[in-house]
Amino acid sequence: MTNKMPYDDLKAFRIRKSPKGGRKPPPGLDIEAKILDAAEFVFGHFGFRGATTALIAKKAAIAKPHIYYYFEDKEDLYRAILERAMHMWARELEALDTAGDIQTILIRYIHKKVDFSRDHPDLSRLYANEIISGAAFIGGFIEKVSTPLLRDKVATVEAWASSGAIRPISAVDLFFCIWAMTQAYADFMSQMTIMKHKRALQDADYETAKATIVQLVLGGLGLAETPAPQPRAARKPRRT
Repeated sequence: MTNKMPYDDLKAFRIRKSPKGGRKPPPGLDIEAKILDAAEFVFGHFGFRGATTALIAKKAAIAKPHIYYYFEDKEDLYRAILERAMHMWARELEALDTAGDIQTILIRYIHKKVDFSRDHPDLSRLYANEIISGAAFIGGFIEKVSTPLLRDKVATVEAWASSGAIRPISAVDLFFCIWAMTQAYADFMSQMTIMKHKRALQDADYETAKATIVQLVLGGLGLAETPAPQPRAARKPRRT
């Protein structure tokens, strides 16, 4: 039995403080979203030190002062982007349904993780750089939110192993390996495109990645039979 806390109870955890009041935002409901999308791109490409609010404003096609209606400074905006990434991953882990056919559960999870790397490469790289730098901004979130969710899923995998449904394995390392394999298609995309002699990874590359990772994970767990692939939902065009 784990001390699981539902994600809905944990999502109130904030990486950043609420902005100070007294400022009226400029017209346009989508301005804050545009700022966050632009910041995701700029921080993902240049890191915290290399990014500037001027670059972010230019990418968002807004006046630089508009940023300060929503965010105190560059650090506050950086925290907001990290919070976006952490909450997305926490929701994804919480949504991992561990009841049902084990193969289907793992295949769907691996596919979702590869899709995230395809659709949010900048966010994945930003997270990786933050972790490499010591997780100064997100250590508390990892401890309070991500770790309880992971422990709950680890307990399920351990129960699978105890019942003989899969080969014995370090469940926590299984998740670490899945994350490393799937997020590599965002974090090391440049290396992959160079070595594959491509300008960018294509949908076929991501589908091949899914099949390969599934084969490795299921094979390692002693799950030889692979169910028919699930239909793949249409995706939105990737931002550039």
